[in-house]
Amino acid sequence: MSQFFSAEFLAWLNQHATEIDQSNQYADELFQRIANEGVFKIGVPENLGGAGGDFEQAIAAVREISTYSLTAGFISWGHRTLIQNLLSSENHAPRERWLADLLVGHLSGGTGLSNAVKFLSGIEELQVKIIEKDGKRYLQGRLPWITNLTAKGFVTIIAAEYENGSHAPIIVALPSNAQGVVRAKELSLVALQGSNTVAVELNHVELDPDWIIANNAEEYLSDVRPTFLGLQCAMAFGLAARSLAEVKKALDYVENRSVLKPEYDVQVQKLADLEQRLAQGLAQGNYFIENPKALFNIRIEIVDVVAQSLLLELQASGGRGYLQNAGSDFIRRWREGAFLPVVTPSALQLKTILQAA
Repeated sequence: MSQFFSAEFLAWLNQHATEIDQSNQYADELFQRIANEGVFKIGVPENLGGAGGDFEQAIAAVREISTYSLTAGFISWGHRTLIQNLLSSENHAPRERWLADLLVGHLSGGTGLSNAVKFLSGIEELQVKIIEKDGKRYLQGRLPWITNLTAKGFVTIIAAEYENGSHAPIIVALPSNAQGVVRAKELSLVALQGSNTVAVELNHVELDPDWIIANNAEEYLSDVRPTFLGLQCAMAFGLAARSLAEVKKALDYVENRSVLKPEYDVQVQKLADLEQRLAQGLAQGNYFIENPKALFNIRIEIVDVVAQSLLLELQASGGRGYLQNAGSDFIRRWREGAFLPVVTPSALQLKTILQAA
């Protein structure tokens, strides 16, 4: 029995997981159904409209939903991370304006910080500029990849730098109804198509001072990185756990699969160790802020565990795993697993950072 989700929702998600992975047909419905389960309220203080509890419960919820569909886990990560970004800001105006609607799914939320993470790592320049003119500030630029931005309305969070370099880069919460914000058509993805992943263009968008989450992007991003990556790791934990559960079924019920048992045991132990390391680090307050390498290593290592778990599942499934209509969801999980090494911060980016340190 699920701790976080109704049986009705999980049955619906199981039924439509492949269509969700390969099309936009259920994208908006999926997001609203997740919101209706109350998942986005987990770990949010009750006095702010949340369900209470702690952040570790939010991680557990993202992990669980990812065992059924990584698309569902991906949009849950993006939305819940955006909520956490608002909660972590000293400026309460954004959460007072949008939190209530975000918690129930009236607005979708996405974290548009891929560019910012790469910027802080010295990989690319910030793609949104702040132009000062006649005493006002305007946002100009394009972000090519943000997830969970529904057409009906969204809030995203971005980093922007002053064109003239007069101040440090800032973090901004950006609403979709601001004049000059343009949501492009959904990107065509190999998997996770039902995630409302789009590009966003900012054409001379006047910057409302109340949107500013942080006046120093680098400091803020360092502070929120543990929650950002913690929820992201939860997606991978869920996919690995589901794949290993399928291997266990084959070991229990299919002949001639016992040769896979030693490697299965290795991956089960590695997954448990990574989950324990993440939980312990988050429980120690500022540990991952002061020791980001420890967090980066967890993120890198879980990518390998997912890959090895999926390879084991393929071997355990035999030819059946490669058939289109054999009743197996393996091929969907294989596509989902291919996404984890490239989602920002990618495994390559993190390895590069660690090598340079």
